[in-house]
Amino acid sequence: MVKGNVTEDPSHEVEGREQSPPTTQAGSVTKAGGAATVPDEAAAAKARRMRTIKDAARELLLVALLFGVYKLGRGLASGETSTAFSNAKQLLTMQQDLRLPDEASIQHWFMQSHAAITFCNKYYAYVHFPATVGFLLWLWIRHREHYKWVRNILAMMTGAALIIHILVPLAPPRKMPGFTDTGMDAGDSPYAGAGAKIANQFAAMPSLHVGWAVVVALGVASVWRAAGTGRKIASWAMWLHPAITLLVVVVTANHYWMDAVVAVLLMIFAMAVLPGPDREPRREKTPRAIPAPRIAR
Repeated sequence: MVKGNVTEDPSHEVEGREQSPPTTQAGSVTKAGGAATVPDEAAAAKARRMRTIKDAARELLLVALLFGVYKLGRGLASGETSTAFSNAKQLLTMQQDLRLPDEASIQHWFMQSHAAITFCNKYYAYVHFPATVGFLLWLWIRHREHYKWVRNILAMMTGAALIIHILVPLAPPRKMPGFTDTGMDAGDSPYAGAGAKIANQFAAMPSLHVGWAVVVALGVASVWRAAGTGRKIASWAMWLHPAITLLVVVVTANHYWMDAVVAVLLMIFAMAVLPGPDREPRREKTPRAIPAPRIAR
């Protein structure tokens, strides 16, 4: 009976109720401590967003500045008309000596199809620049480790092309006898209207249309070199872009074969000078175990 009275003593319930508030208070502290980390995470996320926006604005400004300097330089080097036509005649003669296909014959064959000429004009006028900008945006957003490498290649190619434009003015095929300016005939020429006032009509060498297209295909192949089967096929399909671009610049009589060759050579030079993207993160070398000395017995 005594044991039963001790067991049923209500004082234990009182002690239990008196000990329960500290547990509740500790729980509230934990919740408060957990809530305190929320503002820190939000501030960090906001800081990351602001840093991304600043980086994007800086890169956009840099690319726009480089392109603006290039266009300005082309405009300043547009006065050597007689030299440009003389260089064009010499280049056509050199291409004949090298047994390269005749651009005028290829153009005349394609001009039998109005749809083919329309496609080539629109591809030349509306695909080149948007495709390159879209490619750079894709790299910057999804593959930042490759972006700087590709951007620097494009910048070096464009700078070298500007020097060649100044030193070697060259009339395009569309201004030479035997060729047709398909863009002017169809109304899709980037060198008509306001474009004629800001564009250098005698800067055919090299063809940045072809050069930039090759860089785009090369960049995609570099990013997806170790991807799955689907992306590998897509990376190979991207080489259709420079191939179509080469055909387009010839059919529209905007560039010669050698303009494309020089552009590719500039790209190869830029790749040889500039460091490539980091393929893999650097791994720390593990120290080699030193074998224990042998004890002579």
